[in-house]
This record gives sequence, structure tokens and C-alpha cells, in this order.
Amino acid sequence: MQDRELYHGTNGDNILQIIRTGVLMPNAEGKIYFSERRFDSVLMHGADRSRKATFAVKLRVTFPTTVALQQTATAGVSDTLIVTAATPLQVQVLELYVREPRASTIKTVTGAVAIKKYLSK
Repeated sequence: MQDRELYHGTNGDNILQIIRTGVLMPNAEGKIYFSERRFDSVLMHGADRSRKATFAVKLRVTFPTTVALQQTATAGVSDTLIVTAATPLQVQVLELYVREPRASTIKTVTGAVAIKKYLSK
């Protein structure tokens, strides 16, 4: 097993689910997409209309030996890591990055308790 810190963009409800379950589910093709170095490039994948913001999270991801890793570039994310997995990945949410409409700065929320509180308001 290997642990890595990676970035993933998704909406607030999905982030709360990840915190609650401690896992990140692969999509229908068995893939999960991350940025290896930059949270700002995955904010576009974290649009949340109900909270009127975009979100990205920093995760500590545990990779079992059975996953396949592919480093590539995708639209807007030059350092994409595609993980192909047959089962959910164990993760820990470390930080939340928030871009509010017309904001010139990114807000950072650290720790699962503070993130749950922020997303639940």
C-alpha cells in the first residue's frame, strides 16, 4: 500500500459523503481523477450551485497494489493522475479549498471537523 496527497474537485455534498465514509468511489469506468500538485486546476470540477461556490479537496489517498496509475494531461489539468480501481479508495480529507463567486482569493478550511461545519452551514 502507498499513501499520497492529491487534489480532487467535487461538490460539497460529495465531500461530506467522502468524509462520512472515508472512501472515494470510482466512476462507471472504474476511474478516479486527481491533480498531483495543484488544487486550483480541479476547482472547475467542484461547482456547487446550492452553496454558490466551487470546491476542491486535498486528500491523503491510500492506493492498494491492485490499482493502475496513469499520469497524463486532461482539459485544464496538466498534472492529471488517473487511478483505475475495482474498489473504492481509502481517503482522508485534509483541506477544503473554496472559491466563492467573484472572489479574488481562495479560502482554505483545514481538518474534517471544520470542513463539515463549513459545508453544513
